[in-house]
Amino acid sequence: MEQYGVSEDEVRSVLEEADEEGAANFGRVYSQKQVEHRRIRVIYNQGADEAVVISVMLRRREGASP
Repeated sequence: MEQYGVSEDEVRSVLEEADEEGAANFGRVYSQKQVEHRRIRVIYNQGADEAVVISVMLRRREGASP
């Protein structure tokens, strides 16, 4: 998270109010959300009463040049 400048509050926001959610590899789940000018993706394992965050990354906007 530090590498991309993503705060814990932003990660919490992505998990609670995702724009998109889906299945990821190894039975994990992803949630992503547009936060200001960044699209943040969080990969996590969903437990009975908590989410264990595995990875946080920034995604490029679709159609953006590499």
